[in-house]
Amino acid sequence: MTLHPTARVEEPEQRPTEPRDPAVSKVVVNPLVAKSPPKRAPSHRRLTLLFLLTIGLLLAGWWGSGYLFAYTDDAYLTSDIVSITPEVTGPVLAVHVADNQWVKRGAELFTIDPLPFKLALQQSQAIEAQAEAQLPIDQAELDNMRPQKQTADSAAKLAADNLARDTPIARSGYLSAQSLESSQTVQEERIAQQHAAEAALQRATDTLNFHQVAVSSARAARMLAEWRLSRTRVIAPVDGHVTHLTLQPGDMASTSSAAIGIVNANAWRVVANYKEYYLRHFSAGHQAWVWLDTHPWHFYRARVQGIARGISRAQGVEELVPFVSPTVDWIRLQRRIPVRLTLLDSPGDEQLFSGADARVLIIY
Repeated sequence: MTLHPTARVEEPEQRPTEPRDPAVSKVVVNPLVAKSPPKRAPSHRRLTLLFLLTIGLLLAGWWGSGYLFAYTDDAYLTSDIVSITPEVTGPVLAVHVADNQWVKRGAELFTIDPLPFKLALQQSQAIEAQAEAQLPIDQAELDNMRPQKQTADSAAKLAADNLARDTPIARSGYLSAQSLESSQTVQEERIAQQHAAEAALQRATDTLNFHQVAVSSARAARMLAEWRLSRTRVIAPVDGHVTHLTLQPGDMASTSSAAIGIVNANAWRVVANYKEYYLRHFSAGHQAWVWLDTHPWHFYRARVQGIARGISRAQGVEELVPFVSPTVDWIRLQRRIPVRLTLLDSPGDEQLFSGADARVLIIY
């Protein structure tokens, strides 16, 4: 039989108890607090009135804001797209620009084959030289006819004087009728010669005038040929960026269709479509602030250039007045009138994109 040692049970340590302070352990209760009833939850009527009051204040603030400032996000940045249409027709020999390239005014864009126009110029120069060569011949003929006309005039005058002298003598009987008839015949011949010389002189004058007109026509044809040859080099009329370039060497450039488009760098503007009731608060010259979505977190100063005086109420091709849609999806909005603004500040030409969205704020 194995004997186990007796297990010893440890008793918990007895801590000395500290005497409690009766003043501390006693809970003091305020009789007023003890007697106050519990707080009630706000009633439904009160919550409804508070909600309606909040909505009314928001509506009043929104309505009153229309008398302080005008804001719209229905705006966009735009510029003039200059259509470069060649003034002569011919195959494109070379294209000197790339798509989206910045070009200065006067820079060469592309070249049309100049050979046919050079040949046309040489032909017109030859025709002009031939017409000019005829003028000295006509002038010499005219100079030769003038003395003949003067001689015929003198002979006719002498014959008329002789007839005037012989007529009274023949009436007095001192001159025979045959001599008088001879004087009359001579006088008629001299008048006929005078008329013939005058007609010849007039023909020579008309011939000279005709050939002078021919020279003027040939000169105009030569100048036109020179102008056409100069238009084989198509240059940029404005500063800006080349956009949507599809022209390639070998294409046929035509005077009936645009070959290159350039976004004019000097015609940037913002078009903001404002609701009708805003328009009475501002006019041309009013300052505005513009936010460009292509360069956000910046406000740029602008000035109202003008307000459109008419819009089209029927959707179609914009011709004389623009069409501004009064609906967004299925919601019908108030009519909006385009307001044109000129940018006074700009992030730079590299940050301006025609057709990009914008937001406009006008403070009255």
